[in-house]
Amino acid sequence: MARSFVRGKKLWMDYMVDGVRVRKGTGLDDTKENRALVKKMILPQLSTMIVTGEIHQKKPKTFGHYFDIFLTLKDSNRSYFVKKPIWLKVNEKFKNLEVDKITRLDVKSYINALPIKSVSKGAYKTVLKEVLELAVDDGVLNTNPATNIKLHGDVKENIQYFTKEQVNLILSRAEGILKPYLMLAFHTGMRPEEILGLQSKDITDGWIDIKRVRTRGRVDIPKTRNSIRKIPCPSFVLKELEAIKSDHLFLFRDIDDATKLKRMWPALLEKCELPKRKLYSARHTFATLMLQNGIVSINELAGLLGHSSPKITLAHYASIIDSNTIDLGRDFNLFGTILAQSKK
Repeated sequence: MARSFVRGKKLWMDYMVDGVRVRKGTGLDDTKENRALVKKMILPQLSTMIVTGEIHQKKPKTFGHYFDIFLTLKDSNRSYFVKKPIWLKVNEKFKNLEVDKITRLDVKSYINALPIKSVSKGAYKTVLKEVLELAVDDGVLNTNPATNIKLHGDVKENIQYFTKEQVNLILSRAEGILKPYLMLAFHTGMRPEEILGLQSKDITDGWIDIKRVRTRGRVDIPKTRNSIRKIPCPSFVLKELEAIKSDHLFLFRDIDDATKLKRMWPALLEKCELPKRKLYSARHTFATLMLQNGIVSINELAGLLGHSSPKITLAHYASIIDSNTIDLGRDFNLFGTILAQSKK
């Protein structure tokens, strides 16, 4: 509630805004007439402006201002260095906009226009939501325009994989540390960060115990429970790994990020006269050929790959499953019992 008081020979006002006590002079002398003016006119108008937010309302700040706060809060997050490139892309788009000028349509249009899969768009949507939520917490926004944004369908991406012949060619010409890396990747489907996080003690009796990842110099536990798993490893691959064992803590020594293999990998593909593909294609090759050759089911492949659900595996590899490779036999009869009864 606003009230007036006298300081020296002038009339002052005392009121609360956003939980903060404010004292402000009217500039009027302390006279009977001015006291009446303040009481009947100025204080009621002031109270109305406080309630409607017209007075001392916080000036909207830019998206970039709250993004800086967001980064500070996320500094201890274990996926900070992995997700930061995505966060910076979002900030580059919105950093100069005042947060109260960012509409729901702006957010929706930006996210849906990204030429990536919906599962990947989630990371962009999350950073927008969390940064704008800080503006809500600051009292600048009443509602968060990035809440409950629905994503359009996935952008179709063809799985890139190598044939058996191409894999044999690649492995026959691979040299140095790249060869054992590719032997593991092609024959186990492990993620790059899982391979680079391997230690000698993780390999026992033909099994690999995957329980850590190493990327961009950071060592951490896998991001999902299903990623922590044991998988079989062929004996000929184990022999390749034996050859690179050393006193170093990690099997692949100082190679703590897949980007350090980027020079060797394109050069190897060029030597094999094969098209350029991502290093991750080794994992796709493992999954694709395991399915196409009927070695595993979708559920079994999900376990080997460390997917959180077979649905994820199916979403990635359904397009490469060839129904012509499924042999049901000449006498396949799903409802044989029912048909037999109908003949009686």
